[in-house]
Amino acid sequence: MDFIVKKNFSKKPKLKNPIIIAGLPGIGNIGKICTDFIVEELNSKKLYEIYSSSFPHSVFINEEGIVNLPKVELHYIKRKPRDILVLSGDIQPLKEKESYDFAEKIISLCSEFKCKEAITLGGIGLPSSPQKKRIFITGTDKKIIKKYKKSSKEIKTKGNSAATILGIAGLLLGIGKLKNWKGISLLIETFADPYRLGLEEAKNLMKILEKTLNLGIDLKKLGNEVEKIEKEEKIENSKLMKKIKKISSENKDTSYIG
Repeated sequence: MDFIVKKNFSKKPKLKNPIIIAGLPGIGNIGKICTDFIVEELNSKKLYEIYSSSFPHSVFINEEGIVNLPKVELHYIKRKPRDILVLSGDIQPLKEKESYDFAEKIISLCSEFKCKEAITLGGIGLPSSPQKKRIFITGTDKKIIKKYKKSSKEIKTKGNSAATILGIAGLLLGIGKLKNWKGISLLIETFADPYRLGLEEAKNLMKILEKTLNLGIDLKKLGNEVEKIEKEEKIENSKLMKKIKKISSENKDTSYIG
């Protein structure tokens, strides 16, 4: 697979015992929402832009009519007691071999900064919207699972309905383990609707990350965005119900609406 890695620094920064947080597009875009929010809210600096022939053969067109290739970005954030790497982006490979190659590339880039620990984020897709969205943890070994699980009583380890983790969220841990990395994946239940944006789920995962890593992020901003989206959905649902009632009154012989 071909990669184009664009460097965004003149002098390579020195990072202290960094941990990578990875969240790319997936079910509900939950991981992507989290990493985009972290990059935006904290004083992050871009290390690399990564382009690949495994990404879709298309370009994005912005509001000014400028085209851009889909890309993934690696950022860093200077923090105490340890620095943070953040993997975010527009897309991730979907085919098996390409996903392996991409995960290997990310691990290689992160290893340049002596990173050996990862937190990946994602969703567990369910056929209907769960009343209570449970958060599960899995990891490279029992010790690191225990370390992160004790940060919140909300995290569960048993009864996880996800037997596999697809894409970078899984392979970063699986391949990383072979290279003596340690890491966990935080997965939250969500409705597996391809058009649904998992903002509420992302907020719940961000609460866990804040407790675990003490990021210092104001989660009210993300909470306000959730409330805004929910309000818009209620308005749209109300309009839809009015249309349905109108159709029903105009078609009294109709016993159901298909």
